[in-house]
Amino acid sequence: MTRVTADRPMLVSVVDHWFYLQRPTFIDVEQTYWIDHETSELCVDRGDDRVTRHERARHADWMGR
Repeated sequence: MTRVTADRPMLVSVVDHWFYLQRPTFIDVEQTYWIDHETSELCVDRGDDRVTRHERARHADWMGR
C-alpha cells in the first residue's frame, strides 16, 4: 500500500477492506498512514518525527465482526 494522507479525521478499524486492526485508531487531518507488510502493522505518521504502529487483528478476532 502506498502512503495515504487523511483529508478528514477518521477512527479506523479496517484499512482497504482486508486489514483489520486489533484496536481502532484515530487518524487526524493531514496525517499519513500506510501498511507495513513486513511487520503486518498499520503505521501512522503523527508529525514531529513520530510514527505510531498498530497491530493487525488475528484471524479469530475479526471473524465475529
